[in-house]
Amino acid sequence: MLLSSAKLALQDAIEASPLPDDPELQRNLSEYFPAPMRQAYKKQIDNHRLRRDIIATDLANRIVNRLGLIHPYELAEEESVGLAEVASAFVAAERLFDVREIWEELDEAAMPEATRLILFDRAASAMRIQMADVLRISNGFRMPSDVVDELGRGVQKLSTGTEKLLADESLVLTTRLQREFASAGAPEKLAAKVTHLFDLDGAVGLADLAKRTEIDPRKLTNAFTILGQDLGLAWAQGTAALMSPSDVWERLLVAGLARDFQQMRLEFLQRLTRRKGMKDNPCETVNAWLDENAGAIRQFRSMITRARAHTPVAPAMLAQIASQARNVLSR
Repeated sequence: MLLSSAKLALQDAIEASPLPDDPELQRNLSEYFPAPMRQAYKKQIDNHRLRRDIIATDLANRIVNRLGLIHPYELAEEESVGLAEVASAFVAAERLFDVREIWEELDEAAMPEATRLILFDRAASAMRIQMADVLRISNGFRMPSDVVDELGRGVQKLSTGTEKLLADESLVLTTRLQREFASAGAPEKLAAKVTHLFDLDGAVGLADLAKRTEIDPRKLTNAFTILGQDLGLAWAQGTAALMSPSDVWERLLVAGLARDFQQMRLEFLQRLTRRKGMKDNPCETVNAWLDENAGAIRQFRSMITRARAHTPVAPAMLAQIASQARNVLSR
């Protein structure tokens, strides 16, 4: 009953939105019919009078089947959006990061079933991160095809050579995930694909900022990484992302903080575009700012050091760090 109700609520929200009319979902309509019918009756399928209903039903099923019951509804609550926006973000993230192909491989690869469930769970968590970023750059409902057209090239550029762009904390998480998957008996290449989805955390926001500022996305990402590493914000973001409090209000708090530690860096980099030389060499510009504010940064880093030494890290500590980080980055 719960599973059916979750899907029906999503389906109703999708049908009431422009989403079923997006060209990105043509594949969902076609694949709803048996393969022998797709070519012979392509015109009839494309113009089916239940076209929107079929797409909404198929998409709602995919979202719940792939992400589970909780993620879509938590995202709607955390980002203050409707279920139609969540569904649109799902389609955009799935296309931007080729997640549909990863899920198909997870369905078919030979591995212990318990391991398959672990990989599905991790892939869903990574998708939730990417969907949250799509929601934040969208500022309301946006067609997935528009998001993919605008950001696809930038995301693709960031998806290669990722290890050279990651902060140390991100590399630690990647290594830990790879070991976890390997010890569970996951195929090496498939485990690497799932892990890579976590490596690309922030790619959506960076690709969006790169497009708006006309700065090379890899140069921008290097500056983003330097800022996160030197201030300790990469650690704070990673810590918040791994928290799973039982209290609903603390859960909302840490979910918001995980995205805020990323968003405040993106907004800071956008403000730096006013400085001469930022477009050509963002890393040099960020390093110059770090030198100019060395005293304030040392004081902020001492708070980060105290927080890192405290086990476990409490949500309230991260909230205070976020407040102080905004003060430092406003200089």
